[in-house]
Amino acid sequence: MDTNFIERLQSIHLTEEEGEVRKVRSENRAKILEEFSLSLMGRFHTTKPINFWAAKNLRRSVWKLGHDLKITDIGEGLMQFKFSMESQLKWVLNNGPWSFDNHLLLLKRWEEGMTTFIVEFNIVPIWVQVWGLPFDLINEKARKDIGGGIGRVLEMDCKAIAADQACFLQIRVELPLDKPIQRGALVLSPKGVRVQIAFQYERLVGLYFSCGKLGHEAKECLSKVSATMGERLYGEWLKVGV
Repeated sequence: MDTNFIERLQSIHLTEEEGEVRKVRSENRAKILEEFSLSLMGRFHTTKPINFWAAKNLRRSVWKLGHDLKITDIGEGLMQFKFSMESQLKWVLNNGPWSFDNHLLLLKRWEEGMTTFIVEFNIVPIWVQVWGLPFDLINEKARKDIGGGIGRVLEMDCKAIAADQACFLQIRVELPLDKPIQRGALVLSPKGVRVQIAFQYERLVGLYFSCGKLGHEAKECLSKVSATMGERLYGEWLKVGV
């Protein structure tokens, strides 16, 4: 289903006969809603075709759920992952981002009333490491201040700070997909000193080095930055494996 078709559907003006409201009945609706409540909707962040069978088998293997995990290909790249328990679903959401063949898998929890027309994937939750802060600024408050400038802060790893072993901050944020990723920032210390910090992203895949965005091909990039213009602004150094 292409974008033009969806836009056309949404702009249709129904005739009087077409616009007559039709009540839809559903048998065992409570049970169906309960089953769907343990579902994630997913789509790979790429324009390339994906081997659905291989991707499905890999998810079952990596998530260690076997056939307890039901995966349905809804069409046009959209998938439904149905879990047996809430704890399984939350573990998958909290331990991403996940990927296949160097393509990010974007996930969103199912909501009542959701349709293929309105499912949007605008963010990816990801852990960000913040390097270069003065040691006296490596604290929980700094995590919130810095993380909020990257995306909505979801979680902070406080174990290293509690153990007095922190040499960088670690923040999990919702990274917006419509903007280039941030390479660093300037922070102002309590004494008014400006410090430049650098970011690294854990389990980051699909980064296009010419523009800093995720999940599209060179032919689709509108960035005017070219490899012939010298050193690229983005590179492998932004990634960190865990």
